[in-house]
This record gives sequence, structure tokens and C-alpha cells, in this order.
Amino acid sequence: MMMKKKMLVDERGKKYLIDKKLERFGNDLGVVDLKGKKEGVIVKSHKGHEFYLVEPTIYDIVKKMKRTVTTLLPKDIGLIITHLGIREGETVVEAGTGSGALTIYLANAVGKTGKVITYEKRPEFAKVARKNLEIAGLVRKNQKIIGLDERDVDEDENSEEEEGLYNVIQKIGDVTKGIEEKDVDVIVLDLPDPWNVVPHAKKALNKARGRIATYVPYIEQAKKTVEALKEHGFFDIHTYECLVREIEISEKGVRPSTRMIGHTGYITVARVKPEEENEE
Repeated sequence: MMMKKKMLVDERGKKYLIDKKLERFGNDLGVVDLKGKKEGVIVKSHKGHEFYLVEPTIYDIVKKMKRTVTTLLPKDIGLIITHLGIREGETVVEAGTGSGALTIYLANAVGKTGKVITYEKRPEFAKVARKNLEIAGLVRKNQKIIGLDERDVDEDENSEEEEGLYNVIQKIGDVTKGIEEKDVDVIVLDLPDPWNVVPHAKKALNKARGRIATYVPYIEQAKKTVEALKEHGFFDIHTYECLVREIEISEKGVRPSTRMIGHTGYITVARVKPEEENEE
């Protein structure tokens, strides 16, 4: 995925996401001349301090992007994508969009030949997410959000097409009332009441390969979701919690960090039940 940003990392390890066209950058370590410089080189400020000019990863983009709500952490996003086995060319329906962090990772997983349709009920959140998705090259500048009346916004359909995947469609909508798409490969729900979406997910998913994942913070929500999945014939149902602790390695020795990322949420994954075979 081609990013619309480049990144500088200073001697202290501090990262700066900057526009690709920016020719000068300055902080307390000095001013750096970036004119004609390509990613992959070391540049020095006028004070003699070194900066690494590199291409940002999705992780870098998500860490720096504007947030409207608490976003899923990489540990949970990675588990969702891995256990669902999301691959190139698939169609994914997501709800809700939030700030677009999960959307960015899902879009990267399905690639240029796939697509992500992401639902969000709150227009103000969808607009913030669009800016973040623009930076990641997943929507065009001012791309239309379906269901949102924006008469003062003009979409630039020809904006740097070769540099982006442009495989995300944003929609304003409530998936607890229905999912418009059919023959979907994957549905991912970051909602407080995913059990209300399960009947609609069953109708929308491809019966040969359809999978679903839900993310909720409380175990009571996870239990209610699993009960709904079982009631509607889903199978291969599993619920996970992911905990992460960094390991500190230094000349003195190796030890686990005194801080760790503990509980954030419960992830449930399942497969939709195939249809009954018609007997002639």
C-alpha cells in the first residue's frame, strides 16, 4: 500500500509523519533539508544531528492518526485478521468505522482486488475516518460517503490513482437494522451489541467461505454474542483474549517490561453454516 506520507526518525527515536512534498523540516535538533531526498537515506540537520528518512508502515500511520474513539490495538487487529484468514481479493463488511484503524489493516489485507465496505452511524466520525483513509491511500480525496449529504465537497476521482489501493467504501448506516451487501466473505463487528447483527450477517455471508469476527470489551457481551451465533447456526466458534508484554533487552540483562498491554476486549470468530443440499 502506497502511503501519502514519509517519515523522519530523529536520534532519540521520535517519529514525525510529514507530507511527501515537504522540503524542509525542523525541530529542537535543527532544520533538515529534504529537497530531492528519497526515503532510505540519513539526513543531517544544520546542527549536525542525524535523522532517518524512511517509508512509514501502516502501524506508523495508525499510531499518529487522529482519533474520535478508542481504536483497536494491533494485538487485537492481528488476531482478527489471522484467525479469519483474510486474503487478497476478498470482500469485507466492517462496522463501525470509528477512526478507521481496523479499516486500514483490513483494506491492506484484501489488497487491490478486494474491497472493504465500512459502516458508521455517526457522520462526524465517518468524516474523520475519511481523512485517515486518505492518508493511507485507501479512499480518494473527499471521496463520497454513501448516505451523507455533502454538497460542498467535490471528489477528486483522478487524484494520484497509481499511489493508492482505493478499495474502501464508506457508508452511513446501522447494521443492526440490516446489511445491504450479499455474498460477502467476511464481516467484522466492533459494536456494543453484535448479537443484533448476527441474523443479518447470516443472510449476507457467502455460505461456502463466510466468516465473522466480533470485538467487545465485556465478557457478558461476548457470551450473548456466542449464544446468538449458535442460535443462528454458526459453527467453529471461538472466543479469545490477547495480552501482550514487551521484553526489555539491555547490556545488564533481559527482563519482561514492568508494564504490559492487558485486557482490551474479547474477540469471537465463527463460520456461517452452509446451506442444506437440495435433493432431487
